[in-house]
Amino acid sequence: MATLLAHIRIKPGKEEAWEAIMHAMVLETFKTEAGVIRYEYWKGEAERTYYCLLAFKDKWAFYAHQMSDHHESHDFADVLEDIRLEYVDPVTRAGGGLPPTLDPPLAPDASEAMRTAQERFPLVIPGWWSDRR
Repeated sequence: MATLLAHIRIKPGKEEAWEAIMHAMVLETFKTEAGVIRYEYWKGEAERTYYCLLAFKDKWAFYAHQMSDHHESHDFADVLEDIRLEYVDPVTRAGGGLPPTLDPPLAPDASEAMRTAQERFPLVIPGWWSDRR
């Protein structure tokens, strides 16, 4: 399982364009990706801030999402001011039914796309999580 919280800030005046892209991304993701569990966007309290909660059956499904044609086909540089991806882990018996975020090793025969995704979006499990599972 891989669960992330994306912290997003949009360029001034790009909110409508951003929301249109996100609408298309959510539709296409649920239509074409078997490994997605949760994929939802939220507006934040501060202007031009958004959050995305993403949960996938494993980190490979997340990497496939990031490298998908529907993800790569958008001009995110035009609308994004800043984005920070944070891997999160559910609190035991309080995490909405999502299993723990895990970081299995890259298989020796992994595709080039998975190797690229592993470099771009490394999953790091904080040490303090192990005592809280």
